[in-house]
Amino acid sequence: MFCTKEEVMRNRLQSVTSIVDDVCKISGAPSASVGILHDNKIIFTKGHGTVVGNQPNLKPRHPGPDTVYGIGSMTKSFVVACLAKVRWEGKKAKFEWSTPMKDLIDGFNTDDRIQHLDEVLPAVTILDKVGQFRSDWIYNNWGYSLAGKVLEKYSRKSFEDCLREYVLVPLSLHNTTTSPDPNGDFAFAHAALDNGDIYRLPKKIPFEKSIFETAGGIYSSVNDLLAWAKAILAAEQRSYSGPLEEVPTILSNQVPLDNPSRDHRFYGFGWVRTALPNVVGLQGDNAELFKRDQFPVLGSKSQPMMTYYHQGAGLGYYSAIFMFPESHSAVVVLTNSMPLNDVADWIAQIYITALFQFEDGGKTYLDLAKKYVELAKNYVELAKKYVELAKGSRDQKVRLVKTMRTGIDSERNTNYFHPRQLYLYTGRYYNSKGSWPGNFFIDIRCPKDQGEKDDCLELRFQGRESQLYKLRHLKDDIFEWALDYNQQARRARFTVWDPEYFKIQFNFNPKRSHEAVTLNWAGNGMVLTRRVPPLSGFGEHWQ
Repeated sequence: MFCTKEEVMRNRLQSVTSIVDDVCKISGAPSASVGILHDNKIIFTKGHGTVVGNQPNLKPRHPGPDTVYGIGSMTKSFVVACLAKVRWEGKKAKFEWSTPMKDLIDGFNTDDRIQHLDEVLPAVTILDKVGQFRSDWIYNNWGYSLAGKVLEKYSRKSFEDCLREYVLVPLSLHNTTTSPDPNGDFAFAHAALDNGDIYRLPKKIPFEKSIFETAGGIYSSVNDLLAWAKAILAAEQRSYSGPLEEVPTILSNQVPLDNPSRDHRFYGFGWVRTALPNVVGLQGDNAELFKRDQFPVLGSKSQPMMTYYHQGAGLGYYSAIFMFPESHSAVVVLTNSMPLNDVADWIAQIYITALFQFEDGGKTYLDLAKKYVELAKNYVELAKKYVELAKGSRDQKVRLVKTMRTGIDSERNTNYFHPRQLYLYTGRYYNSKGSWPGNFFIDIRCPKDQGEKDDCLELRFQGRESQLYKLRHLKDDIFEWALDYNQQARRARFTVWDPEYFKIQFNFNPKRSHEAVTLNWAGNGMVLTRRVPPLSGFGEHWQ
C-alpha cells in the first residue's frame, strides 16, 4: 500500500516511542508531551507517561498537546520578542540591542543603586565579573531578569501585559501564561529521587511576580509552542509581515558558546544557533555530566542543517525546543520533573533522529536509493543508543553528588570540637558593598534545642523557614550544609555537586577575635557582612 511522505515520517516517529518510554523511566520523568512540526504542519504528537489532575476523583491520564507545563528558560525567547516590539514603538528605536544596561535603567550605576527601590539592580550590580564582556558565554538568568525591567520601563506595562499584547493574542497562543490554572489540563511538578522514584513537589508557582519571572516563569503547551516555532521560522523570512519584529537579528550570532569559536555554536537572543552535524544540548545538565567528546553528535552523517534550539529547566519541569528552518520543522518536548538527567534533551534528540532518518556516524552513509528497511534499522538502532546515554547520565549525576558528600566528610576535623562558642557565629549577613547595605542576606542561628556538645548551626536564606538548612562544623571556622541527592530533589533544588557551594567560612576581626565580621559562601564566591550582633547566650534562638 502506498504511503505518503508524511505517513512515512509519522511511522518513523511512532517506531521510537517505546525507546522514549524507557528513557522517561530511567530518567525519572512521570510524563512527557511531544509535538513535531514539519513543512509547517503538525505531523505528530505523543503523550508519554501519565499526569494526575487536581481533582480527587480524576484518574491518571496521558498528557495531550494542550497539557500545560512549565517551560523554564524557554521563557527567554518570549521576553526578547516583547522587547523587539517595544523597541520600535514610535517613530524611531527606543534603544539599541547593544545599548549598555547603565544607559537603559536608571539606578544601574553604582552611585545610584542605593536610592533605587527595585531589588534586582543592587543585587546584580555588586556581582563580580567572571568573563570577558560580550566575548565569553556564561549561561545565567540574571540578564533576563534585567531584560524584564527594561521591558517594563519602556513599555510602561507589566511583563504579563506585554506578553499578552505582543505575542499571545496576535499568535492565538491560548495555553501560554505566567499564571496557569491548576484545575485545568495541567502537569504538576515532580522531582526524581536517586532510585528513580517520583516525588511530587508542592503546588506553587515559584517565579510568579518574582525577579526571575522573565527568566523562566512561563507555562505553555506543545500546541502553543509548535505555533510559536512556526511563527519564529516564518518571521525569519524577508517576506514576513506578521506581528513579530527583528527575528533575523534575534536568531543571529551574538556570542560564541566556545571561545575561540568552533563548530558554529553561538548564542543569540534567547536561542542557541548551530549547524548539524554537531553536539547540541549545551545549556542543560547533560553538558555538565559528560566531556564534550563523549557527547553524541546529532546527525553525524547528515548534510549540513541549520538549527536553532533552547532548553528549559524550572522547579519541577525540564523542556526543549529545536527548530530547523530549511524544512520548516520543529520538535518540542515538555516534561514535569527535575530528572536524573536532562531527559527533555535526550527525548528531543531521539525524535529528531527519527524525523530526519539520521544514521550512526560509525556506518557508511546510505543514500535514499537503499531499502527503507535498512534505513529504518539504522535510525532505530541509533535512537536506542540514547537509552544507554540516559542510564549513563543518570548514574553520573548521582555519582557526582555522592563523591561531593564523601569529599566533604573526608575534610571534617574530628580531633576537636568547634574552635569557638557557636553563638559567636550567629547574626544576619548581608551582600553589602561600600555604602550599599545589601538586600540579600543569610541568617545564622543556634537551634532551639542545641546541646552543649552539638556542633551545628542553622542557615536560613533570606531568613525564611522554607530555606532552613543544618550547618555542620567542618574544620576551623568553616561549616558545611551539604545535601545528598534526594535531599536536594525533595526541596526542588537544582542538583549541585560542587563541594565549595556548600561551605560557609566565617571571618573574625583579629583585634576582636570573639566577633565574626563576614562570611564567605562558596569559597571566594560571595562575601557577606554581618549587620546584626552575635547572640549573648549559648544555644539561644535568634528571632
